[in-house]
Amino acid sequence: MTTIVIPTVDRVDLLRRCLTGLAAEDVLVVHDGNAGIVALLAELEVTGLQIAEPGVSAKRNAGWRQATSEVVAFTDDDCEPAPGWLRALTAVNADLVAGPVTPHPADPAGGRWDRTVTATGPGFYPGCNLLVRRAFLDKVGGFDTDLDGGEDTDLVCRVRKAGAVVGWAADATVWHAVRPQTFAEQLRSLPRWAGLPRVVGRHPELRALAYKQWFWKASHPVALLALLSVVGSVKDRRILLGAVPLLASRLKEHGLQGGVEHAINDVAEVAVLVGGSARHRSVLL
Repeated sequence: MTTIVIPTVDRVDLLRRCLTGLAAEDVLVVHDGNAGIVALLAELEVTGLQIAEPGVSAKRNAGWRQATSEVVAFTDDDCEPAPGWLRALTAVNADLVAGPVTPHPADPAGGRWDRTVTATGPGFYPGCNLLVRRAFLDKVGGFDTDLDGGEDTDLVCRVRKAGAVVGWAADATVWHAVRPQTFAEQLRSLPRWAGLPRVVGRHPELRALAYKQWFWKASHPVALLALLSVVGSVKDRRILLGAVPLLASRLKEHGLQGGVEHAINDVAEVAVLVGGSARHRSVLL
């Protein structure tokens, strides 16, 4: 038997969808006591674990420590494992197994800043589709609760360095919700990525997955130039010309409103990473 740990951040309707195909499995939902979540778990007769410590990583850690199985599977409350998901994960002979994550086919998409998760192959490993041998979770101490982003890939790297065999289950698909999001909400969500430089500093091998080894995204070199131009324009407005390459490329790709928003988002992302790089003394921009 494999225990499936699901941390929830009080998304009752999405959690209901997540649990629909897991009725026959050993499921443990870790929550903070939200009344709607507690009522749902009682209705579906699903085991819950209430903790006070906030954060997804803290909930995942509490879940695997409560589990009694030798292997633990993880998904999230805004996901739905496709049929055969757990069987496909457990069929791979490895200590840690991950699988694909795709947008949920039942969710409408099309908003510019809709939020979802996609993973098509080994590299960065979303925590919503992992199977880990408990002995290795014990060995490395589980997820790092100081990280708000990249904590899943960090765990995989630490488990691998601890001697684990890491595998990929191409047929173990998890569907991730597509959640509408405004541009303002997108900008407010960016600080969670400030820990990425720390993850890359711990695991330099991840630089092979970065753009030119030093940039998170291909748009970030010109976004860094734009950020420096904005800062420098305080003394000389002509320096703002350095933002033209980014704005021009984004306008060409996304039109007027979309181009401006994407350019602002790029600069904001780089600003967050500059701060994270300085804080953690590891550069990823």
